[in-house]
Amino acid sequence: MLKFGKKVTYRPILVSFYYALIPLIAAIYTQWPIMYLVGLAVFLTVLFVYYLPNLPLIFNYWETDEDMIRYNNMTSYKRRISMILLPHKNQLVTINKKDIQSITVTGKINDPDEITTPIQVTGYYAVLTPILSMIKNPITLNLIMKNGQKIELSVSRDFAYNNKKTIEKLNQFFDSLDDTQIKINNYPNHNNVSLN
Repeated sequence: MLKFGKKVTYRPILVSFYYALIPLIAAIYTQWPIMYLVGLAVFLTVLFVYYLPNLPLIFNYWETDEDMIRYNNMTSYKRRISMILLPHKNQLVTINKKDIQSITVTGKINDPDEITTPIQVTGYYAVLTPILSMIKNPITLNLIMKNGQKIELSVSRDFAYNNKKTIEKLNQFFDSLDDTQIKINNYPNHNNVSLN
């Protein structure tokens, strides 16, 4: 089974609570009741202003085997809120590969040996580099199903952290598809020159 992205965890809630601790500790030491409201506001801001809209970028997970693809459907805010609050109950949506009409790869997939990587001089920069790469070059598989439904599967996170391994997995994924039924667009290495 091939896996891409990262599953939703309790991280959004924990990080939001961590930032909310600053005004909550101040409320305890200063006895200012208003600081409890500030803590709640900070918690909700981090959770719903930062994590809610960015959840598909940070936690876009999908997996595939010989016949099926299972993915996180984050198209609606209701589903995203459910994933944030109850990540252990996250239900992946399943589609059959036979129901795919075409796949278009968007984003720039380079030969990993041709990609220049900046020298990572600090831990902060090492953490920030993959995030900037995901934002600057989002790599997505746009699936069009035979019933007209459109599905987006991201490989940006995997490509930012390990581009060679991601290309190997993408080659395996495309090799598992029936080329006579599924049209593959904008992926030069499939049935051509492999980049790995």
